[in-house]
Amino acid sequence: MERRGDYLGKTVQVIPHVTDEIKTTIRKVSEGVDVVIVEIGGTVGDIESLPFLEAIRQIAPGAGRGKTRSLCTSLWFRS
Repeated sequence: MERRGDYLGKTVQVIPHVTDEIKTTIRKVSEGVDVVIVEIGGTVGDIESLPFLEAIRQIAPGAGRGKTRSLCTSLWFRS
């Protein structure tokens, strides 16, 4: 639907229980370790990655000041 343009610029809301489940899973794997690396793959703008990006955004403030870091990487192809 997104790729066909069915939304026509309308806001799409992330379902709260989906992001809550993602946050719960991340917190579970975080117990007893010093560092957790969470990779969110995909293309920027794809709606499929939106719940994961929103969950990460929500985790940061609750984790405490200076306890989270975000890193964005890109792959560039030479032609």
